[in-house]
Amino acid sequence: MKDEAKGQLAKILGDYDAKLAEIARVDAESRAAHAAFPDRFAVLARETIRPALEEIAVMLNAHGHEASVREQEESSTAGGGVKSAAIFLRVVPKPFAGGRDDGNPVAIEVVFSANRSARKVAVSSSNTMINHGGAVGKRGEYDIDALAADAVTAHVTTSLSEAFGAKR
Repeated sequence: MKDEAKGQLAKILGDYDAKLAEIARVDAESRAAHAAFPDRFAVLARETIRPALEEIAVMLNAHGHEASVREQEESSTAGGGVKSAAIFLRVVPKPFAGGRDDGNPVAIEVVFSANRSARKVAVSSSNTMINHGGAVGKRGEYDIDALAADAVTAHVTTSLSEAFGAKR
């Protein structure tokens, strides 16, 4: 084989090896980020989300509502799926507070859950108050590094404003 052909073949093989190495590097980074996500969500929940939700809960409780902050750990479901880790604020509004147990169907919830497959934090809300408006369902999705306490507070206050019928 001529030197020119050998040089061309060596370049082709070198370029191919470099592409394989890059694919392996990106794949390893992706697996590491996927594996680290639950711990990163736990830190975000503990250091950012929980303090903001607890501060809001204190204010709501002081005004006669029943507000609590709860966490749910990631777990497997009976159907073979995965229940995401989450932290949520549950509010039983003042007229309904104290009259029923924790299974009270009249409540507002704002949930921050770990979407492990997308490596994002999903925000959703539910509102079971009869004859009240308010968005139900997904409210947003954040990269884990982009969710700050201000965004947590904004989602909760928007949900409560809608549920309580505040003027917009």
